[in-house]
Amino acid sequence: MAPKRQYTMKEVFEECQQGLHTHSKLMTALLKNYQQAEDKAAFNDEFAGYLKYSMVIFKREPAVERTLDFAAKFAASFGVEEGKENQSEDEATFLTFLFDFLLKSHNGRDRAVRFRACQMINKLLSNLGEEAQIDDDLYDRIYRCMLARVQDKFPAVRVQAVMALARLQDPSDPDCPVIKAYLYLMEKDVNFEVRRTVLSCIAPASQTLPAILERTRDIKDTVRKMAYQVLSEKVHVRSLTISQRIKVLQSGLTDHSGMKVF
Repeated sequence: MAPKRQYTMKEVFEECQQGLHTHSKLMTALLKNYQQAEDKAAFNDEFAGYLKYSMVIFKREPAVERTLDFAAKFAASFGVEEGKENQSEDEATFLTFLFDFLLKSHNGRDRAVRFRACQMINKLLSNLGEEAQIDDDLYDRIYRCMLARVQDKFPAVRVQAVMALARLQDPSDPDCPVIKAYLYLMEKDVNFEVRRTVLSCIAPASQTLPAILERTRDIKDTVRKMAYQVLSEKVHVRSLTISQRIKVLQSGLTDHSGMKVF
């Protein structure tokens, strides 16, 4: 049997753009390269160097999106999981390295860099899984940086930062900065896509429910639709007062938009 092909880093980043069906094979090949690398810092730097080519492109090109998906899945495969005792220090270090690289890029001059940094952080957190554990200092850095980016002047950057913060919110904490930022954006942000994204991410709770109900009367139909979806999928009717139920029904029944909620 012929030995499996040894991919270079450049070949991996070129081929991962072609389609998601290649990612599993490429992840295995790149992991083997990482394990064989004597200089892990050099591997990390080369990885970041190729990732930069995608991070300077603002337009949502399919090849760029596939590259970032691959990079996030590969890095997340190093995540530390509960009960996983054989995780090597090198493996944990790679994930920390990538987070560090992205967090240093979050406030770059170029809007594309800020957009992609937030997007990658969101993808990493999404790929890590519910049981993954993050170092407290790293958690705090992600927290602070993404809270800064929800104030970015470009809506697309704010959207990605909102999504990245979803797992860091604590609706049981009345002083949670993420919840406070979400509530502000949901009411004040002039961009409807930002408001819609906040609705899709915010955790329904006693302090967030009034704001969610208020979005059923948003000026934009896609935001109103998301508000009704959140209420139908995440909020039990018993959580609403009689007055709130009546208002929701009245708003929905008198809505002139032809958009279907389901």
